[in-house]
Amino acid sequence: MPENISNIIISRQICLSINDYTMASIDKKMRDDFSQKTKELLSKRVGNRCSNPRCRQLTSGPQEDPEKALNVGVAAHITAASPEGPRYDTAISSAERSSPKNGIWLCQKCAKMVDNDPSRYTIKILKNWKTTSESAARDEVEGNTQFISPQVNNDPYQKIENLMPDLMSEMKNDLSEQPLKREFVLLRKKWMYWASGNELVYYFEEHADLKSKIRILENFGLVYDISFNKVDRYNITEELADYLTQYIL
Repeated sequence: MPENISNIIISRQICLSINDYTMASIDKKMRDDFSQKTKELLSKRVGNRCSNPRCRQLTSGPQEDPEKALNVGVAAHITAASPEGPRYDTAISSAERSSPKNGIWLCQKCAKMVDNDPSRYTIKILKNWKTTSESAARDEVEGNTQFISPQVNNDPYQKIENLMPDLMSEMKNDLSEQPLKREFVLLRKKWMYWASGNELVYYFEEHADLKSKIRILENFGLVYDISFNKVDRYNITEELADYLTQYIL
């Protein structure tokens, strides 16, 4: 191969390498990553446990080396750190995107799961997980474990939390934002429904076996059926409302 052609090829390869490095650097700068301080804060706020209420795996422990600890937790973004990521929200600022408010602490398995299926694991669901996990951690710190202790087998709320953690988490979040609401309806997202504005809405697509879960709440006397015009409508009792709002400060 002539020397001039060889030099051209080498120069082209160098340019491509520089371009790849530059693009990677630009992509990294476009990410609104969490600081180390934010990551540690997210972990501590849930007691170093995965925030998925069906998981709750401990994410830190000792290494064989007595001077080191292992970590299997991830500070995941609720809305993505970059435009190509899952649940990216153009409405929030770069500072908001990298703030603790936009983070959730998960084990590596659950972090991978929620990012691989963002249609199922929506912003609302992840925020509900976060609220529930922080409340549970506060309960443990304060020694108030009457609703979360595995030993309390005669407590209906323990059974309900085990059977429907996602629904309980969403209801807690809804009543924390709208504490005077008591009515709710069950709908499919494709249905046309003219809401009065006074009811909460829970979707069949977001909660498997939703009707059966509501029936369990009925069996415990925590909700009662007030269906009208072929719409599944229910009312939350004050007892359930008190339980759902017990962590509101």
